[in-house]
Order: sequence, then structure tokens, then C-alpha cells
Amino acid sequence: MATLTLKYSPLLTLSVMQLFYNNGICAAYTTTPKLDFTILPTDECLTFLKAKNMVFKNTDTTGGFTIMARTQGTNVPGNSLLKNRVTNTDKLSFFILLNNPDAINFDLLPTQLTADNIYYFSNQVVDNAALRTNLHLSKNKLGVDGNTDQVKKSDAYYSYSFAGVVTPAQAVVKHLLTGLTINAASVIVQGTNSMLKFDLSAFPSGRCQLLISNAVTDTFYFLGTMANQAVFGVIELSLAATLPANYRVVEPDQSLLPARPNYTVLFKNRPTLWRYNIQLQTTSPIYLEMAKLTPAQKTDYINQLSITCNDATIKFKLASNTDLNFVFVSLANIPLQEKYTLSTSTTGAPLIFTLYKHFTTNKTEVKSSLAYPSTGIINASSPPAIYSDIFISL
Repeated sequence: MATLTLKYSPLLTLSVMQLFYNNGICAAYTTTPKLDFTILPTDECLTFLKAKNMVFKNTDTTGGFTIMARTQGTNVPGNSLLKNRVTNTDKLSFFILLNNPDAINFDLLPTQLTADNIYYFSNQVVDNAALRTNLHLSKNKLGVDGNTDQVKKSDAYYSYSFAGVVTPAQAVVKHLLTGLTINAASVIVQGTNSMLKFDLSAFPSGRCQLLISNAVTDTFYFLGTMANQAVFGVIELSLAATLPANYRVVEPDQSLLPARPNYTVLFKNRPTLWRYNIQLQTTSPIYLEMAKLTPAQKTDYINQLSITCNDATIKFKLASNTDLNFVFVSLANIPLQEKYTLSTSTTGAPLIFTLYKHFTTNKTEVKSSLAYPSTGIINASSPPAIYSDIFISL
């Protein structure tokens, strides 16, 4: 009996990375990674994968996924050829869902995602220096920027208020990848303003532009069937042979180069000002000591309270105080991390923060191993400064 052998080759890989974590991907684990983000192929992507004999597989250990494609035969240099041809308008699209709300705090992102926006990542990037093993999908090669990597989103019923009078024929929405266009379904003129309404249900999901008299007036992402879901972001990977060579998935002859592209979405960890809020009880030794001092002695006593770190580059100042409360703030931002270690240590020794009294005259430890900040709460009420508050009772 003859044996049918099908060959599948790696088409591409993608990794979502977070510098906050020690392993760069997710919280420390022993058996199964627990990811902050879930990546799902869109419905149209699933249909496309099936039609083109491609397979999507999550790779939780990289925070991403792998796409395998059926190949058959080779070109002259010996590179595998796709069994099913793709075109320059074909793409793979994926939705990013947020599993861990704390990621907004410890990743360097706006503290709140604008309700009408989503994050958008694409391989239509021009960066000739980017390596095939690390092709950033963010516009900034250093990592995701919450300002430049966000776009407006829309469901099938897109509307736009335009300061001017236009006709339905003058207002066009264009789907950027396919070039499909649609005119306004209706235009309601109120004085000198026009309310434009479009029905995008015939479009595939993707980036669109509103053109009024051929001038780009708005840019947004049409979410398609996921319009009513809590979508954090979108990844679009074009299969066009016209992409820059390093970002290209498929060559013009439908072949796959041996070095397959690995795309990355890198979230930088957020630097914050650490603020230790120390609350004294009336039974606290410090409070009782100060109660016995003259005003001048008390001032000197307070000036000699200090928080230090075993990393000499991290310093704190006493920002404010009352008889029962002392607030110490770091002089510079400290990046939030899953695990705080001493940069000069070869064994991963932890950062240690210690409260002292009589610091310059008779240095005495009050409390060591002060807590690190929680990632569940940050204080962004005084922009541009963002604080991580730690509360200690003595």
C-alpha cells in the first residue's frame, strides 16, 4: 500500500515578550506558563489557514505562536515551495486579549487604554537593521509605545462627524490591504457639519482610511466579527512578496528561505518613583523617642531618618512628614520587575531596602527588607510622575 507523505514547513513564529518578567515572557512557573495575553486567529484567518493548508499552534513558552505551512517541491536553490500560492493582499490576522489587568501597570503603557482604541502591530515595518530572529512589530524598535502603536477601532457601522458639507459620493472608506472601497451609506447635513455613516460588513477586518474628496481624513481598524469583544490589540502579518526582505514571509517565487522570520512584540517594564509611606503607631518606639525630644532635637532626629538600598545608585529623600507619618520617595525612577536583584551580584542577590535612624551619628537599623511595591496599583494622579506606593506600619 502506498504511503501518502505531507510535508509542513515553518512559515513564521511570533513571541510576545515582557521585560518585567525574569524569563522575559511570563510569571515564573514550574510546569505550565500562565500568560498575560491570549492570541487568537480571527475567523477570517482560520478560514484562510484551512484553505491554504496552514496550521496555527500556540507556543506558550514564547508567549506566542508558530504557523506551519504545507510545502511541496523546491526551487533551484533548494528552498521549499508553498503548496498553495498566496498573493500580495493575503494576510494572517490575530486578536490579542488581555488576561492580566496588572500588565497595564508594570508594562510601560498608558495607564488606561482609550475606549475607542486598540493596539495594532504589523510586519509592514521598514527597519533594514532588524534581524530575522527579532523582527519588531511595534513602530519603535525599542518596544511598544502606547501612543504610536494605538489606532482607533470600529465595528461594521462606522460613523464620522465632518466639519463641512459633503455628498455620499465624496466620502469613501478604503480597506488598505485589499484596496476595496465603499461609499457612505448616508450623509446627514446639519448646518455646516456632515454626519457620515458607513456599513463595513462586506469588508474583511483590517486597517481602513476615510477619504473625503480623496484626502485622508481618518484612519481606523475594522474589527469584523470581534467588534463586541474586549480586544486589547491586533496583529496583522502580511504575506506580500513586496515587503522588505528581512520582514518578508514568502518570497516572490512562493519559496520559504531557510531563516524563517520571528516576529516580536516587546513590552518594556515601567519605571516608577517608589514612595514609602511609613505610618507610626502611638506605641511605636520612634514615636515615643520623638515625644521626649525638644523641637530642635526632634528636627535633627527626623533629618537622620533614612531609607537606603544595597545598590548605591538607588537613593531616597524624605519628602514629607508629620508626627505619625513619614514619606520617602526615590530620587529616580526604578523599573518595576518580577524579581529585584542586585545588578552587581553574580548570584542574584536581592535588592534590600532598610530604614535607619540616627543615620549620620549613630546609624541604627529600624527595619530591614522593606517590601517591594505591588504591581496591582500605581499612582498616576500627578503626571508625568507615576508612583509606586508601599505602605508600612511601625
